[in-house]
Amino acid sequence: GGLSSSRGSSIAALIRDKIQNEFDEEDVENLRRVFPGCAEILGTRRTSLFRSSSQAQADKAAFCRGGSGSRLGRLSLNLLGGKESISRMHYAVRRLLKIVCSHFKGVVLFIDDLQWSDTATLDLLKSIVLDGEIPS
Repeated sequence: GGLSSSRGSSIAALIRDKIQNEFDEEDVENLRRVFPGCAEILGTRRTSLFRSSSQAQADKAAFCRGGSGSRLGRLSLNLLGGKESISRMHYAVRRLLKIVCSHFKGVVLFIDDLQWSDTATLDLLKSIVLDGEIPS
């Protein structure tokens, strides 16, 4: 038998509450890009406790204007920002899966057209598979 509708909705509410407490606005927006069908469970988000993404962008822009001023300096910062962004996305996806998987006996990820995957997608899948803390 499946979950009753009231039990299923209470699990969904519990998961949504945990997501609300775990993720800031930027993380939720990134997760929506990866899982566009999960907007309802991701809900709306609080602003980051530390600084908003607009503050982070302003800080990054100020840093780029200062410093060495060389093109290479700006390029390195942008490259680092991209790597940090990817790492943050992988971490957010794994945290989301930990929350969801902790409420079910098993979770199946259906991945369509894997043969067309790019390196970034394969890196994300590798990150998920190698994370021993994701239950079920």
